[in-house]
Amino acid sequence: MVRKTVMKVTFDLIVAAIIILTLWVYNYKIPRAGIKEVNFQNYLAQHDMGENRDVWQGSTEAGQGSGESGGLQEQIGQTVGTTEQKQDKSYPDGLQRTKIKKDSKNWHKKFADKFSDKVEVTDTSYKSPDLSIELSFHQYDSGILDKTSSGRHLQYGTNISYVVADIYIGDITCLQTAFAQDTYGIGYTEKLTDMSKRLNAAFAINGDSYSNNQHQNNGTIIRNGVIYREKPTDAETCVLNWDGTIDIYQPDEIDTQTLIDKGAYQSWIFGPSLLDKNGKAKDKFLTWDYIRESHPRTAIGYYEPGHYCILLVDGRQQASRGMFLDEMAAVFENLGCKQAYNLDGGHCSFMTMQSQVVNHPYKPEHEIEDAIMLMDGVK
Repeated sequence: MVRKTVMKVTFDLIVAAIIILTLWVYNYKIPRAGIKEVNFQNYLAQHDMGENRDVWQGSTEAGQGSGESGGLQEQIGQTVGTTEQKQDKSYPDGLQRTKIKKDSKNWHKKFADKFSDKVEVTDTSYKSPDLSIELSFHQYDSGILDKTSSGRHLQYGTNISYVVADIYIGDITCLQTAFAQDTYGIGYTEKLTDMSKRLNAAFAINGDSYSNNQHQNNGTIIRNGVIYREKPTDAETCVLNWDGTIDIYQPDEIDTQTLIDKGAYQSWIFGPSLLDKNGKAKDKFLTWDYIRESHPRTAIGYYEPGHYCILLVDGRQQASRGMFLDEMAAVFENLGCKQAYNLDGGHCSFMTMQSQVVNHPYKPEHEIEDAIMLMDGVK
């Protein structure tokens, strides 16, 4: 009798596991509901980028599963569509654009001493007429064990290893974002090294894994000035504007028209933010308990328009357990950043220079959903 009961329970557990695995694969791994990413090079080439031009008027390629009408809501349905099903009919693809409001200052002149007349590359730097990227590597013993999550992080010890990329750009188009497989949707992934090679990026990091929760109630996604999603969210949203400034919005502050009018260029929805309005490290964070544990991390920092930094923390290994949020916030405060924002982390935390991984991840390269790229500007 006991044996039959054990066998029945075991069978039920196996069936349940198969069902859960099937649902997970279907919901997150099988590519579907996709729209082809707007080609940024063609996008800029086809439209007037003059100072008096507020909105680009024009078209893009149709995406997977798209019909002739091309509207986002028609192409990929309610799951990925906008909250109010807004479509700008002046664009054949139906995707709204934001207004271009560029900084009045010339960053090439402002940061002239940071750039080089020709491309100069080393293992830790990249300089060109448009870009300056300097990597610095750091390691220290925090003296703090991570006792969260029933002690599962204790095995990694107290060491922390991280890399900081100090970044100057001559134009906002030097900082671009990219979707895996050039497609916005569910289940589309690609290695960062492959994305970097494909787009000829000088530097790249993972993004925010924008399709968490299958796009449902997971914020507004703007990439390269194109609005791909409008959804409510309970997380903070980081927005890089066309003028190079960065704003971080609370969940109840997000308004699409405000973002359009202000000139939002990129938006990321993960978080949390790490600094207060005075650039001081926070000690309370708007996120969930799992993110509060120590992890490999990727985050972006902001000094001023045209000057940014990227922090990538290795983790889940003896050489580096990963960082707590307050530890990462302290790094950004010490760097002198005005804003800082946590992106996706864990196995997704990767950084490349010239398509070569420069950090020390705890596992072989993982396929990710999106990336942030630095490249010579669009002329």
